[in-house]
This record gives sequence, structure tokens and C-alpha cells, in this order.
Amino acid sequence: MKKNSFSKSQRILTPDEYKLVFNKPIKKIHSDHLLLFVQKNNTKKPRLGLAITKKKLKHAVMRNWTKRLAREYFRHVALEIGSVDVVLIVKKSFTKECDIHGELNHLFGKLRTYHPAS
Repeated sequence: MKKNSFSKSQRILTPDEYKLVFNKPIKKIHSDHLLLFVQKNNTKKPRLGLAITKKKLKHAVMRNWTKRLAREYFRHVALEIGSVDVVLIVKKSFTKECDIHGELNHLFGKLRTYHPAS
């Protein structure tokens, strides 16, 4: 695996895996527009799931842009966090004028603090 890659093994893929994170998170990290659910996993690496719906972000361009940004921020902190499953959801709609970079930086910075790699 490359140093800063985002491979398929780092993604949460099945509905059952999402349910495990949503039903019993050990931590929820909030920002104005985003929310991270965090749950320990049995793999040796952190995994990311994205639950960004049409109801919250109407335009596919905004949904895809948000997903790309989230994957990029996760990719940069993946080596610094422990083996946790992380699911990102959008709490309320935002526009490009919102500081989504700042919110993602804040969320993943807190994740790095709460669950450092051992």
C-alpha cells in the first residue's frame, strides 16, 4: 500500500458495517454542518464511510465535491489514527461559501486527538 493512498480496504462498504457504526458509536464529533460517527473496528487500519444524501445536498456536484474532500482529509490522517470506523454525514445543507475545509480539518483533527495510532 502506498503511504497516502485510499484503498478499497479503507472503505466501509456494506449496510451492516454502517449499522454497526451508527447504532453504537463510541464517539460523535460535531461541526456546524457535518458529523462524524466513530466506532472501534477489528481490522488493522482505519476505514471511512460516507453517508451524504440527496435530502441534505440536492446537487450531485456538491455531494461529490464533499465526498472528494472528505476522502482527501481522511487520507492525510489515516496513518495517524488507530483502527476505527468513521462515518461522515451532513447535518444540514451548506453552500460553497461555507468553510467546509475548516470543518473537515476540525473534525479529522479531533479524530486524530481522540484515537491516535498506537
